[in-house]
Parts: sequence; structure tokens; C-alpha cells
Amino acid sequence: MTSENPDSTPAQPGISRRELIRALALASAGLLSANVLAGKLFVAREPGGPVRKGQILSESQMGLLRELVEVIIPQTETPGAAATDTHGFIDDQLAHCQAPDQAAQFIAELDQFADLVGQHWGTDFTALSPEDKQAAMSAFAFHDSPFEALSEDFFYKLKELTVIGYYSSQAGAAQELVYLPVPGGYRGDFKVSENGGKSFSPQVF
Repeated sequence: MTSENPDSTPAQPGISRRELIRALALASAGLLSANVLAGKLFVAREPGGPVRKGQILSESQMGLLRELVEVIIPQTETPGAAATDTHGFIDDQLAHCQAPDQAAQFIAELDQFADLVGQHWGTDFTALSPEDKQAAMSAFAFHDSPFEALSEDFFYKLKELTVIGYYSSQAGAAQELVYLPVPGGYRGDFKVSENGGKSFSPQVF
């Protein structure tokens, strides 16, 4: 937990990793426990390969999802969400760890998102320029045109699954976060700036 103001206004276009790290604690309580209870260990595919059909998602849906998670957590000095196969993690979650009706709703809204992008920008999301992808994601996040018909829950679930998939990957847990050794004392509240700009993670790799 950080001591930054939790009531601050939503981030403007370009979703920061700091915001996503703060969301991790809330997201992981429900989704990570579901993954553990399912007894399912996700193994990421080799990064940088071609998009392939998922366990429950089609090849085109996997391609769209790969682009979406990369906009949410882009590559910087550390790998982005696409390079850690976060889209594969989400596909795995939908196939094995989500109720069938919830998985079906997520897939239907993913298709609806693709249709709305095509109607508004005249092309697939994967073919948009980086600037247009950011604009589309910002409109999606704030429920603006052309995404008013999509439920707000869809964006939050996509972001939660992206955060969990990324920060449970080797790159997310071992490079983006930092290990707090035990014994090292417990601090329930600290400033991220005091810790080199990183939140803590268990040493799992």
C-alpha cells in the first residue's frame, strides 16, 4: 500500500504503471485466489512469436487482446504486457478460472469493442497508429464515444486481468517490482518514491 492520495482524479490519456500497481492489491484479492483454487499454473508462451489461436479465444481475438494489454502496460525499460504473454494469461483465465457465463460475456464485449473501433476509425484496432490506439483506449477507459454501449465492468475486468497477468509474470514480479527480504520489518504504508519508484513483491523467481 502506498501513501499517495487514493482519491486523486483519474489519470488522463496514457494509463500509468503507478496507477496499475496501486490497482494490483484490489484486483489480486479475487482473481489470484480464483486462479490458485483452480489449481492451474499458467505457462507463458515464447515472447515475440506470431499470434496464435488461444484456448478459448480465436486468433483475431488474441491479436486484439495482445494490442490492448500492451497499451495498458507498454514496454519501457522493462518488457511490456505483450512480451510477457499477458494476453495468453487472460485467455487461460477465461478458459479455466472464470464462470462460463462471465467468460462468454467478456468475449462478446471484446468483439463489440472491435466492431466499435472499426465503425469509428475505419480499421482494426491492431492497424491503428500508436496515437489512435491511445485515443481509443482513453475513450474506452472513460466510457466516451464510441464506447458508451460497452459496460464499464468490461474495462475494469480487462485492466484487472492485465495487471494480475503482468505482475505474476517473471518480468513483472522480478523486474518491475522489488523484493522485500524477510526478516525486514513490516511497513504497512510507504511512499513509492522512497523505494526507487517500485512496489514490493514476494521473491518468486
